[in-house]
Amino acid sequence: MKKIIKYLSLLILFFVPVSVLADSSSILRGPDKVSPDQEFSIDIVVNTNVAIDSFKGNLTYETSVLELLNIENKNNWINNTVFKRVSPLPFEFAHNNGINGEATVATVKFKVKKDVSKSNTIVSVEANTRTTDDKTIISLDKVSKTIDIKSTNNDLSSIKINGEELSNLVPNYAMPFTVDSSVTTVNIEATLSDKTASFKENKGPKNNISLDYGKNTIELVVVAASGDEKKYIIEIDRPDNRGNNNNLKKLIINSNPKLLDFKKSELLYNVTTHKLETIDISAEAEDPKATIDIKKPEKLIIGSNEVTVVVTSEKKEVKEYKIVINNVDSDIDTTLKDIELFNCSENINFEPNRFDYEITYKSRYKDELVIKPIVKNAEEAEWSITDYSNLRAGDKVTITVSAKDGTKNVESYYTITFKKDNRINFFLILSLTIFIVLLVVFIKLYIENKKKKENADEIEKTKRLEKVNLE
Repeated sequence: MKKIIKYLSLLILFFVPVSVLADSSSILRGPDKVSPDQEFSIDIVVNTNVAIDSFKGNLTYETSVLELLNIENKNNWINNTVFKRVSPLPFEFAHNNGINGEATVATVKFKVKKDVSKSNTIVSVEANTRTTDDKTIISLDKVSKTIDIKSTNNDLSSIKINGEELSNLVPNYAMPFTVDSSVTTVNIEATLSDKTASFKENKGPKNNISLDYGKNTIELVVVAASGDEKKYIIEIDRPDNRGNNNNLKKLIINSNPKLLDFKKSELLYNVTTHKLETIDISAEAEDPKATIDIKKPEKLIIGSNEVTVVVTSEKKEVKEYKIVINNVDSDIDTTLKDIELFNCSENINFEPNRFDYEITYKSRYKDELVIKPIVKNAEEAEWSITDYSNLRAGDKVTITVSAKDGTKNVESYYTITFKKDNRINFFLILSLTIFIVLLVVFIKLYIENKKKKENADEIEKTKRLEKVNLE
């Protein structure tokens, strides 16, 4: 009986497959890092030194993190798996011809759930194979693959502008910030909430960012480890307090303010000059912060010449003043038409080509005399006169007539000399003689009247004495 049992046992061992350990293994190959909402695949690979025709077991994954999309057989393996989105998922693959060595049995396709908060997940396979020849079951070690889940955190924890922190950071919304008008640059600092995140190229914190007047938009773009982007918009307002005054206060040609009848509201002027070679333009702006650029020819030609005076306000608003110079090929007449004298007892008998005159000085001229020269052409020439407000005998007053346009060495000079009066004043002598005669007559009459009065008093006295004696 014992022998029968022994032989039966051997027969059972011969016909029934027995699980044994052999030099075989399974491998999981796929990405080490994935992002939320990303699809990815893992290959289930078997590596064996004997031919096998079966591969079955369980696929384990975290259903809270991953969604199973598909299992696709590879390399002529036949998929006998009942597909379900469960974990663990039983699977079974068969191969008609058997396979030896390393081969990919199947590719499992997953999708990371969108709102996952975990930083990693594990996919594992526990399986066995069956040899082709003797149908031996080979148990394989359990294999697992840890897959890191890239962070979707693309937040900023703080933004500082020139050291001042912004409050209430709101992505995709223009966050206002105002600086003083004098601030020309800013430094932007920003702190990432997640160290695995980064800033997009040229969209991160910077120093010495130049500011224009008005609104300046600066964008910070944070890229999460998962690749998701988030934009922070900073709108920096630099108030424009610059002046917009681009008026001229003065515009003078050849140091003569009379040549131009300048008005700040008039932008075009026409001036006639005579054989002028160069011209000097002096301009002054109403606003000291405005700038002036004078464009003029180096040398004037006979004919039309243009001068442009460009005034730029502090706010960069531009105004142009133009002077058209008609430079003619003729000389300027710098002679006078007349010299008028007021409160003067003499007439100088003016002649245009006579340049020197004499007048007998009177003391009253010191306060009353008015000299008024009249030029022949007031548009081309002008006069000036030396001071005669404290006029004395022997003084000389000079009238200079010169070209208004600044033409050099084109001048005429007229002089009036106030000579001392050396004539004998017969009227004064006669008046003095009459005065002396009258004074002598008066004195003589006074003496005679006095003597008569004294004689009368003496007679009266004698009469009074004689009357007293008689009594």
